[in-house]
Amino acid sequence: MKIHNKLLLASELLVESAKTYRSASSDVDFAKSILIAGAVTGIIEPLLKESGTDPAQTQFAKLAAEIDGAKLADLAERDQLLEIGKFLRLSKFAYNTLKHAGGKKEVKAADDLIFEANLKEEAFWVIDYAITDFRQIFIPQSAINTQLSSDFLQLVQSPWVE
Repeated sequence: MKIHNKLLLASELLVESAKTYRSASSDVDFAKSILIAGAVTGIIEPLLKESGTDPAQTQFAKLAAEIDGAKLADLAERDQLLEIGKFLRLSKFAYNTLKHAGGKKEVKAADDLIFEANLKEEAFWVIDYAITDFRQIFIPQSAINTQLSSDFLQLVQSPWVE
């Protein structure tokens, strides 16, 4: 067996997600981009939270809650989490919908097969969040110089555009 570094794998998964997005010819390609980039955020977000930094999707959710009229600072912690959670569910909808069918006991898998989404737009945002989050992770200079691919470095050091 081989030993793997999740951060290095996530960096290459992000590159793959962006390449798949840019060369997409169907909704299946956009769905693949969403699933791959969503897996990347699953690795990166806990690292950010551990360091006391809000992931990009959480920052977006807090801003959306404020725009929606919630004054987060005035709410109890539980109510803050509920407000932020509303918007996190929206921003993670496509990824969560694609990664499974069904859910809590009240939703049967057979009743959870149809959803409405613009997969191209959703893929763009999931990749954007993952890039933004990667930019906030501390990576030692030695790893940047020797372990991260030039494709990854170009992706995170350039503006993310279609």
